[in-house]
Amino acid sequence: MKTILVFVLLLFILSACHAQFIPPYKPKYKIVKQDTINIRGIVLDILNNPVTELQIRSKNKHYFYEGLNPYTYTDKQGRFELRGALINDTLDCFRLKKMSVINNGSRYLEIHLPLLTTDTSRKPSAEVTAKRVKKRTIPTFNVITNSDISDYYGVAGDMIVNSDQLVDYPKYLDSIKLLVHYPEKAIKNNIEGTVIIGFDILKDEQFDNFKIIRGIGYDCDEAVITAIKNGPKRHPGINNGRPVKSQSSVTINFKLTDK
Repeated sequence: MKTILVFVLLLFILSACHAQFIPPYKPKYKIVKQDTINIRGIVLDILNNPVTELQIRSKNKHYFYEGLNPYTYTDKQGRFELRGALINDTLDCFRLKKMSVINNGSRYLEIHLPLLTTDTSRKPSAEVTAKRVKKRTIPTFNVITNSDISDYYGVAGDMIVNSDQLVDYPKYLDSIKLLVHYPEKAIKNNIEGTVIIGFDILKDEQFDNFKIIRGIGYDCDEAVITAIKNGPKRHPGINNGRPVKSQSSVTINFKLTDK
């Protein structure tokens, strides 16, 4: 009889302990149909040193948890991968205050804090289009709608970038646009977005040190670099009447049309 009582008591204790691990509510889901991308990149400071442990957060509020923005942190090399960002998104970077970076479909970003050596937000851009050959399918996923979300971050602020304003830049950009061909690989995979290529203009008007500031892959980044190499020459910067190495960039928007 004592053995039975002890056994019953043990069962009661085990059931009570198990009850402590029951969550306070069951997750409620809703289905969201939304096109998202994963963004890789690197964050550098004004001296081109990697910025570590920097939080980068998307404006998307409907990815896995409703109301919780997808976010990530930079590693020891300043690199990051942000999953679930919107194709056209504003990424908030939190470092003392909030700074924002606008991203239009790029899968790779090079972010400079607090200043970019080249203004890629105010320069004109060119658009390269192609006819869509494959119907885009927007994925659907379940979003938890009853999660408790809090925002502990600071006041918003805009990231300011520099620019090398060139008088002939729009004309030069038109010449580059004619040399950029929408890669078949990108067309077949429904890839759209913004590509920004930075480069140096040497004193002898040669180009060097090509850098993907924003990229979407699928041969689009390489197509822009090839167009710059095959395009017209550029005059370098002038300092005290003498040519000096300077930096510039080209922005190309790849867009598919249904017409």
